[in-house]
Amino acid sequence: MTLQNVTVIIPAHNRPERLRRLLDYYSRTDIRILVPDSSDHPFADAEKYPDITYLHRPKLHFLLKLKEVLPMISTPYVLYCADDDFAVPSGIAQMTAFLDEHPDYSTAQGHYLTFTPRKGKISFYPRYIRYFDKQVTGETPRERLLQEKNMYASLLYSVIRTRAFQRMYAACFNPDGSLRFRNLFLAEEFFNHAALIFGKYATLPYFYSAREHITGSAAETTVPVSVIKTSHKYREEYQGFLLALSELLAAREGDTLEDAFSFICSISDMPKDTAEISGKRKIMEFTHKHPLLRWVNRLANWRYNQKGLKAVRGMQSYPCTFSTPEKEEIIKAIKHS
Repeated sequence: MTLQNVTVIIPAHNRPERLRRLLDYYSRTDIRILVPDSSDHPFADAEKYPDITYLHRPKLHFLLKLKEVLPMISTPYVLYCADDDFAVPSGIAQMTAFLDEHPDYSTAQGHYLTFTPRKGKISFYPRYIRYFDKQVTGETPRERLLQEKNMYASLLYSVIRTRAFQRMYAACFNPDGSLRFRNLFLAEEFFNHAALIFGKYATLPYFYSAREHITGSAAETTVPVSVIKTSHKYREEYQGFLLALSELLAAREGDTLEDAFSFICSISDMPKDTAEISGKRKIMEFTHKHPLLRWVNRLANWRYNQKGLKAVRGMQSYPCTFSTPEKEEIIKAIKHS
């Protein structure tokens, strides 16, 4: 299996032990790796990995780190892998093979596990189970964007065509080089929309990635998109987000910027979840903020995990409770870190 056609970007930040673990995991592959690191201190072991491209840019924003490495991507495909994740090489290979055979698709990913190391034991559970094999197959960018509003599946860590990736992120900057928006959740939503402007999307039935559950992550400290969209404080940032997508859509469809902007505004105003799911999410956000109520979140997570285990029983792309070579490699990397 060769992976010389893909680049993995690891946007590291203040977790050197996780970065070391991930680089050791990839050390026996031929994947090209770029590490834009915004940690306070440089990664002490960088010289032990001569095949990676490492850049230390302390406290630099995620999108500004990315801007520096965009010109360095020379492979036809690229993906992100967070420093606390494991994007599985065999899964990546399945995605690139699919994209090779389907030029109308811009991006693809497989199935995820989440894991928690505790007291020498590593527990795995299925993740993102609401849409097992979701595809977005509209023939036009507008059809795909409308279809995307009916699902929740982040595309941020999927394998994507490099040409689309580079053009997407070029739109995140004003002509003077300044950022149009900074919020990380907004950047994720931008990726989801922009990827579909460039082509179709598929979730394929392969084990693709394992994600460590870490409390206190950016997902728990970043201002939610719902606040960004409705708060006067973030109006300029949200307008920059809308404009970036509108420019991509107008260029892709040969439409006027005004018409594209109107359409992007309309889909951004649509609720992403059903009322029931949105209500549950608000309850979980409330209970998480109050220490005496956090048992509700723990119970909800346990129920989600049990429901997931039941749903994926017998599916080879979800090796939660049985062994596969890919899963054993991840376990070995975790235990040796």
